[in-house]
Amino acid sequence: MNRQEELLAFLNREFMSRQEAIDYLEVSKQCFHSLVTRGKITKIKKGSAVLFYRYEIENRQQDSSGLRKKYRPFQ
Repeated sequence: MNRQEELLAFLNREFMSRQEAIDYLEVSKQCFHSLVTRGKITKIKKGSAVLFYRYEIENRQQDSSGLRKKYRPFQ
């Protein structure tokens, strides 16, 4: 594996794009933007690229399923 492939593999393993995170969390764009604005999810910006830590998104998804059961027991 060359250096560029290693870097791409690292990025895919450690970060998510905005749309990947929205799809993974199963939330609307507005809800995701609100999470970022409130500091619940950290945004990494370099030039025009915006990435989000994969571990934060995965942790948020686990937390949200518990919150949904607590606050929306009818669903």
